[in-house]
Amino acid sequence: MNHLFLIFFLGFFAFTSCKKEKDESNSLSALATRFLIRSLLSSNINSELPSNLSVAVPRSIRKPSSGLGASLGKAAKTKKFISVSKGIAQDTFDYGFTGQAFLTEGTSIVAEILRDSKRDLVLISGAYGLAKASPGVCIPGGVSSVSITQSMENEFLEGIERLGLSAEEARGELASLQNEGILPYTGQSVPTPAMVYKSLSNNEYDAEISYSFADSIGTPQPCPTNNKFQKSLKFKTDKSKIFSSITRSLKVFGISLSVEASITYITQEGKKDKAILNIKQVTTTSGSTDKSTTRFTFEECDNDTNANANNCVTLSYSNVYDNAGDKITTSVKGKSNDFGGYVTTEYIDNTNGYEYYLEETYDENGETAYFAVDYYDLNDNSNDEYEELGYFDYDIYGEFYESGANAYQFEWDVFVDFATTPLPANGIGGVGFTEYDAYVIMPAGVNPNIYPDEYIGWGEYFNNVNSGGIVYYVDFYGTADQVATAVVWRYTIDANGNEVYVGSPTITNTIIQL
Repeated sequence: MNHLFLIFFLGFFAFTSCKKEKDESNSLSALATRFLIRSLLSSNINSELPSNLSVAVPRSIRKPSSGLGASLGKAAKTKKFISVSKGIAQDTFDYGFTGQAFLTEGTSIVAEILRDSKRDLVLISGAYGLAKASPGVCIPGGVSSVSITQSMENEFLEGIERLGLSAEEARGELASLQNEGILPYTGQSVPTPAMVYKSLSNNEYDAEISYSFADSIGTPQPCPTNNKFQKSLKFKTDKSKIFSSITRSLKVFGISLSVEASITYITQEGKKDKAILNIKQVTTTSGSTDKSTTRFTFEECDNDTNANANNCVTLSYSNVYDNAGDKITTSVKGKSNDFGGYVTTEYIDNTNGYEYYLEETYDENGETAYFAVDYYDLNDNSNDEYEELGYFDYDIYGEFYESGANAYQFEWDVFVDFATTPLPANGIGGVGFTEYDAYVIMPAGVNPNIYPDEYIGWGEYFNNVNSGGIVYYVDFYGTADQVATAVVWRYTIDANGNEVYVGSPTITNTIIQL
C-alpha cells in the first residue's frame, strides 16, 4: 500500500463521549439574549460597515488556536482507537488523515484570517468618516484613536465565539490575544489604522477599504510608501456581499513563501448565508516551485440565520497541490453543526497511482464515531483494501447524511456546459491540462487580470485518467440575473507564481442554473 500521502499530509499540517444536550438555541430566553447582544454590539461599528465577515463556524470542526484558549477549553484530544485490529482504516486514522481534520484545519485558517476582524472594524470606524470624505487618499494611522470600552471587548469576545469556540474557550483566546498585544484591553487607547477608502463601480462591490496596522497595536502605522496594504475589505452598501483578504510573503533560508487568503461572505434576504475561503500558496526554492490552491465553502442550513440551530452548515473543501506537475487533489463534502457531523473525502494522486475514499462521522468534540476507508492501488488491484471502524448511528448522524446527485449543493448551484466535445484545444481541459484544469466565473465585462477578486464562482475540470473519468465541479455564488451573461476564464499559476487568466472568446461555454 502506498503511504506517500502521509508525507504530504504531515507537511500540509506543519504549515499551516458526551450526551447530546437539549437544543435551547431557539428558546425565548436565547432569542431575547441574541437580540440584546446584537443591539448592544451594533453601536461599536459604523453602521455603514459590515458587522460580520463570515457565517458562524460549528464548534465540532474548530479548535482553539493556542495558549490560554486551548488550556481553558476541552481537554486535549487523545488518539481514540475505535478498532482493536490494524488495517487500512485504522492505519489511516492513526495518522490523523481524516476529512474532519481537513475541515478543522480549514476553519482554523478562517479563524486566523478573521480573529481580528471585530477589532479591525471597531478601529476602522474611528477614522472611517475621514477616509470616506477623501476617497483615494491614505489616512495615516493614529490620525484618530479609539478608547476601548467594555462593550467593545464584549464584541471581540462575540466575534471569537462566532468562529467556533465555546464561551469559556473564547474568553481564554481573548486573554491570549490581549497578552500577545493583538487585541486591546478595556480602557486602552488605540490608534486607528492607516487606511484608504475607494468607491467602486463594477457592480460587484460598492466600496473598498485597504488598511494596515503596525506590529504593535499601540503604535500608529504610516501610509505605506509602495501603496500596498496588509488587508482589504470590499462590500456592497446593503452588506449582501463582503470580501475580506490578506496577503503575506516570507523569504528565509532561500525559500520564498507567498500566501494570499480571502473570505467572501454572501448574505441575501431569503437565501442561506454562505462563506467561501480561498487560499493560494506558492513556495519557491532552488529550482522547484510548489503550488497549492485551497477552497472551503460553508453555507448555513437554513435561510433564516436565527433559525439556523447549532450553527449548522453544509461544507465543501477542496485542495489541489502541484509539485513539478504531480497534482494531488483532496475533496471533502458534508454537513456539520455544533454537535457533530458527517463528511466524505476523496484523495486522488494519479501520478503515483492511488486513491482514497473516506466516510466518517464525529461528535461535538471532534471525536470520530465511524470511519471507513476504500483504498485503490491503480497499478496493482490486488492491493485494494476496504475497512470500516465503529458504527454509523443514523439516529444521531442521519440529519447530516445526504445522497444522490443533489447531495450537499449550495444556493445558486449551476452547471457549466462546455460547447464542444471533445473539449477545445485551448479551452478548459485542453492541451497541457489533460488531468486537471481550474477556472473562475466572472460577471460580464469584468476582466480577472484587472479585478482578480471579483469572480462570482470557480470550478474544476478533472480527468481521473485511471478511474472515474471526467468530473466537472463548480461553485457559483452570483445571482440568478448573472447566470445568462457570466463568463468562464481559465485560471492557473505560472512558473513565477503569477496568476494567469485566459477568457473568451477562447473558452466557449454555457452556464445553466440547476
